[in-house]
Amino acid sequence: MSNQQNEDNKKDKNEIIEGQSLLQPEEINAEAENNKKNSSKNMISGVKASFRSKKFKGGAYATAVSAIVIVMVLIVNIIVTELGFKIDVSGEGMYTLTDVTKDYVSNIKDDITIYYMAQSGGEDSTYTEIIEKYPTLTSHIKLEYKDPVLYPNFAKQYVEDEVTDNSVIVVNNSNGRAKFVSSSDMLVSEIDYNSYQSYVTGIDVEGQITSAIQYVTTEDLPIMYTIEGHGETPISSTLASSLAKMNVTTKSLATLTAKTIPEDCSILLINAPQSDFSTEEATMIKSYLEAGGNAMIFANYGDYGLTNFNSLLAYYGIGLVEGVVLEGSQGYYMGQYINNLVPNIETHDITSSLNTAQTAVVVPLASGIQVLNTARSTITAEPLLVTSDTAYSKVNVQSDTVEKEEGDIDGPFQLGVAVKETYGEVETKLVVYGSPLLIDESMVTYSSIGNLDLFLNSVNYLSNQQDTLAVRTRSLAQEYLTMNAAQVNFWAVLVVIVIPAFVLGFGGFICIRRRRK
Repeated sequence: MSNQQNEDNKKDKNEIIEGQSLLQPEEINAEAENNKKNSSKNMISGVKASFRSKKFKGGAYATAVSAIVIVMVLIVNIIVTELGFKIDVSGEGMYTLTDVTKDYVSNIKDDITIYYMAQSGGEDSTYTEIIEKYPTLTSHIKLEYKDPVLYPNFAKQYVEDEVTDNSVIVVNNSNGRAKFVSSSDMLVSEIDYNSYQSYVTGIDVEGQITSAIQYVTTEDLPIMYTIEGHGETPISSTLASSLAKMNVTTKSLATLTAKTIPEDCSILLINAPQSDFSTEEATMIKSYLEAGGNAMIFANYGDYGLTNFNSLLAYYGIGLVEGVVLEGSQGYYMGQYINNLVPNIETHDITSSLNTAQTAVVVPLASGIQVLNTARSTITAEPLLVTSDTAYSKVNVQSDTVEKEEGDIDGPFQLGVAVKETYGEVETKLVVYGSPLLIDESMVTYSSIGNLDLFLNSVNYLSNQQDTLAVRTRSLAQEYLTMNAAQVNFWAVLVVIVIPAFVLGFGGFICIRRRRK
């Protein structure tokens, strides 16, 4: 640094010192005070500005809304708790009584008491949750809890059954009738044959309790006779338990040795005989029907050659089509099997619940049914199940191909028919189906289809028991989605092709648009 620069720096410092020395101490303090006030004003202004900012307003709004929602939830929760109001969010509405039960219970006139038998503190919450809803439906029903330990002889005045914990006794106080429902009856269990352990797969509390109420309030309950001796298919365990729950008594009848159909027969079940009736048997059955009897008949495609069996059907204007029915249209058969028919469900009292629920029915290996032109004018035949127009009946059932061949019979075919004949004051009802596999165990336990409901509705129709109930078991098992071939193809194309193509196309469009910007 040069000497001249050092002299200049000293001169500048002296000027600064001389300038500072011009301010008096009071002035310095005043200036500091002003600076302090300005700083405070700026801080207050900043705080005020922050309250007026969009960010603060947005946060305050969200906080206020959250507080209001929390208060509303607390108030609603308190009100709901005080009123005892509950919402059933379980699968299949497990804790909600069905309309069938509500309609029946609301019309009973007798005074009913439901005794819930359980040790104090050992009540099953699932059972009580359902049973406690019955007294809320009508003043004619009341619920009482009885501890079998404290009252060991209480049940003996009504039933002879051995009472266990969490069982129920339904008593009609007007006529003294009673029915016992054990705890095990209200559970549906299956055995896993891999582990040989039993698992609970369903709950049937409502079905059993409502059935017991119907039993103690109904005098004349239907009796179904199932004909045997010709290779008929026995009814499955599921059908037997369902009929018992409907208070329908089932009995076997060997028509070959019987003199007549019993007078107490409400429904005669003929389930796909493998051999023909004798002339005497056919005459006996015909006499029963002419006197106002009712019958449910399942025909097999092999029954076409049974002369007396077919003459019985023909007497009521029904004929079987030779061969086995195959479907020609997707959407009318299940999976890839064109002999597992999914027919149209026609409008009728028997099918009304199926149409309401939009539930399909599967009819495997069916024989076509036709209404004969020779039917008497007193007979009316209404279709229940009908195939598509492209269905055909394969006459040669031993053929190597399922394709339509020369000699096969064109559809459409009826697969279920309700027949009624009214002559004077006598009314006869028949329900005829084209396949016994319609009520096979594998079909009636398939919860996604309505085969079991179709059978039970047919029993209701034939027995003329308007109050006969069929409350289905609530399943705890995993349900599988059932789709026909057309639905499988539609969803496959939609999921595998359409949706990915749309996503890729839309993404590409967005990328191109951004690059151009």
